Amino acid sequence: MKYNEILVEALDGKPLYTINKYKFILNPLTEQVPATSSNLLMSAAEAFVRHMNITEYDKLLTEEDKGGILVAAVSLLTKLPFGMARWYPNTLANQISSIFTCEYLSQGELYICGIESKDRVCIIDDIISTGGTMIGMIKALRKLGAIIQDIIVLGEKVEYNGVERVFQETGIRIKTIFEISIAGEVSEVLNKDIHSE
Repeated sequence: MKYNEILVEALDGKPLYTINKYKFILNPLTEQVPATSSNLLMSAAEAFVRHMNITEYDKLLTEEDKGGILVAAVSLLTKLPFGMARWYPNTLANQISSIFTCEYLSQGELYICGIESKDRVCIIDDIISTGGTMIGMIKALRKLGAIIQDIIVLGEKVEYNGVERVFQETGIRIKTIFEISIAGEVSEVLNKDIHSE
């Protein structure tokens, strides 16, 4: 089974659950239900690499929650170091922070670790919903003086318009690998035929 078929199988036709009126997809890649297989994780990492211009980046960045395992796998494949947007500060280094809103928190704060001024960064993440966390990362990187070369997400929940919101608020276009509808009883990968090569 090719990487794209494995990913579609993991994300398509999955049960949905609701937190604070927003729908989430119960799946093995982002929720570990059932557990994430090494084959699935490798397939996700390979999907990111296919959409990257590796020579244009100095570092990768994600947020620590669901993107953490993905960035580690992509780093192993690309040999690129990675930083992390953490949800809590540490006192060991000067951290740049940014306030953000997302679908499961009314408001939070992100703290960027491992990225420096002038670093050329590729942000990767699992699934974009409303775009609030992504906007927080972009603002923090701009405050830091880093250069955002690319943003790539594995999936976009199309009903929440997060990709468009990020573009409207930051001017940055996000590359999405899969478009996912959460309008029905289960998730539906809308562009699975494009990825069945």
